[in-house]
Amino acid sequence: MSKEQEVKKVISDMRSSYNFAHALIQRNKIDLSDQYKKINYIYYRMFCSHLESFEILIKENCFSSAILLLRTMLELHVKSYYFEFIEKKNDSQVVDFLDSKKDFPNFFKMTQALETVENQAGDTFDGAFAQFAKSGLASYEKFSLFSHGRGEFLRIFFDNEEIKYSADMILEIVLHAKSYFETLTLLLLVVQDRREELFHFIELIKHEVYFQGSTNGAR
Repeated sequence: MSKEQEVKKVISDMRSSYNFAHALIQRNKIDLSDQYKKINYIYYRMFCSHLESFEILIKENCFSSAILLLRTMLELHVKSYYFEFIEKKNDSQVVDFLDSKKDFPNFFKMTQALETVENQAGDTFDGAFAQFAKSGLASYEKFSLFSHGRGEFLRIFFDNEEIKYSADMILEIVLHAKSYFETLTLLLLVVQDRREELFHFIELIKHEVYFQGSTNGAR
């Protein structure tokens, strides 16, 4: 399978996951009975709206704009987890953040705080958020530097005669978007205590990962 075919396959899988997730979610009415469930769902809807735009931008070869949008999507992803696992524990008021009476920590401080979370069984996020920092994939920094007119992507353009994205670069940003969506959907289903739907969505993701591994190994 070529890189171009992989990109198309990931986009197709992402669309299937999107449609499957929304079909699951619409089985029952969303519970908005408390402020944390409400903000989680609002962020999820915002993210999904951006994801739809992201898919259009990728298909129209507007990769620069897709990367800029992906930065916003990553921020929504992290803030959703931060509200649920940090601010909820502190009994913070969501409206204080919405009214700017209280500010979010910067992106990296939020990821650091999330890495300290541990449940009763001793489970942690085990680097899931640390990977966004400079010591990991540095995703947020890459996207931010691009929006600020510098960074490794722009250096590639500077060293070449035309602005052109490789299939590897396109595949990387599409995989990022797919991963953010899937983990945000898992969070929504956990917050909503939708265990049956959570199980079905996990099975879908496991199937996609298996399929991708099989096709990658067949090249």
